[in-house]
Amino acid sequence: MKQTIVRITKWTRGSKTFRQLTTLFFTASVLLNSAAYAVQDTPRFKPGFNLYKPAQDIEIGKQSVAQIEKEIPLLKDAAVENYVSILGHHLVEYAPGYKEYPWTFKVVNSQDINAFALPGGFIYVNRGVVEAAENEAQLAGVISHEIGHVVMRHGTHQASQAQLGQGALGVLGGLFGGGGAAGTVAQVGAGFLANSVLLKNSRGAESQSDEIGTYMLYERGYDPTSMAVFFDILGKKYPQRTVQFFSDHPNPENRVKRVNNFIASLGPAKATHNDTAEFQSAKKRLLAMPAPAKSQPAAQPTAKTAPSAPAASPALPSSRRLQFKGEGFSIQYPENWEVQKGESSVSIAPAGGIFRGDDGNWAQAYGASLMRIPAAQGRSLEDATGEIIKSWQRSNPAMRVLQQKRGKVSGRVALSTTIENDSPLAGQKESLVLVSVDDPRGVLAVLFITPKPEYKNYQPTFSAMLKSLEVY
Repeated sequence: MKQTIVRITKWTRGSKTFRQLTTLFFTASVLLNSAAYAVQDTPRFKPGFNLYKPAQDIEIGKQSVAQIEKEIPLLKDAAVENYVSILGHHLVEYAPGYKEYPWTFKVVNSQDINAFALPGGFIYVNRGVVEAAENEAQLAGVISHEIGHVVMRHGTHQASQAQLGQGALGVLGGLFGGGGAAGTVAQVGAGFLANSVLLKNSRGAESQSDEIGTYMLYERGYDPTSMAVFFDILGKKYPQRTVQFFSDHPNPENRVKRVNNFIASLGPAKATHNDTAEFQSAKKRLLAMPAPAKSQPAAQPTAKTAPSAPAASPALPSSRRLQFKGEGFSIQYPENWEVQKGESSVSIAPAGGIFRGDDGNWAQAYGASLMRIPAAQGRSLEDATGEIIKSWQRSNPAMRVLQQKRGKVSGRVALSTTIENDSPLAGQKESLVLVSVDDPRGVLAVLFITPKPEYKNYQPTFSAMLKSLEVY
């Protein structure tokens, strides 16, 4: 196979190695199963990779609602609440999928201009949005944008990335309190709005929600530019009141231009009706209400103690071996290394080889990590490994592939890829060797990790571990 030098993505949580490893395994796994949970009735719109099923989105959303409504002041006005709820449910009829979610639309008694959506169809719109909107089409645009986040499953997409980031090191409890749908919500304690992984949307997610919101406005018969125009107005007219909105909803570049280009692909222009007496009545009612009391900032979660980066290199690997048995494989490892098991992976490292970096994220600088990537019909080992590499290429400019060659491990075809990257240890490079082993049940991926200057000290151990690997 021709050797190439390419750039690879940054793996999403903490260290360069750890982030790389976990997002790599996660992304590769999903790429091999990318048909799951797609929106069915509008092929243009496809949710991203996701570890959760749609039913789990609902579970996560319900648990999040129970926590978040302890922190936010909900509006207690039946007329306005009913208007927003009716409008929201009417808009859902034009959503591209997941209409069966238990959709709820509530108004937050805050004049800050913001809105947010939780997985499973739980949407909150601040009073300030209704007050700032000029007509119903603009309010409908904001709500449709939030519906877009729900039907594209952006919240659990983000949670999936974070879970795999923790999972490959067996430290899911550090973020999710044990993993799984219920565990995901364990992290939404104090300071949910400021800290929840469910609300950390990327510009790409914002652009996708813009398209869905625009599509819904067009189908409903509103001016499809209303949402993007309103967002543009907000940033210029209400800069102080929209700080949180644009923090939660990072503004894509050329937003209005992108939306206009998308509108051109929707079809012939429709006659639009952008306002209703019901909207103006609700807005007038809100403007006549007393200003809401200023709320106190929510308390921030207490950081958990965790090992910090080692001041010196760990003890060299012991020549005595222990054995770890996983699902369909076993491997021997140095007696003085520790095994940390995640829900779908295992990391084996010396004391101090896994730690929390200065940015608060977990990092692995020494040792090995293993994960099985689900099989995909008709996909070769090279293709599967190539998908892994492509997934890295998106956000890890410091990493490069040095060499790739075929061989055999445990009597099976294997592909060894040698990689160089920045180490989580300040000022150092690291050497990575990714070994992907062919197996009908799914590729077994093994990643060996060490700072580049110490690779020679660890190479015999890595070779012995690989030689001991049995896949059955």
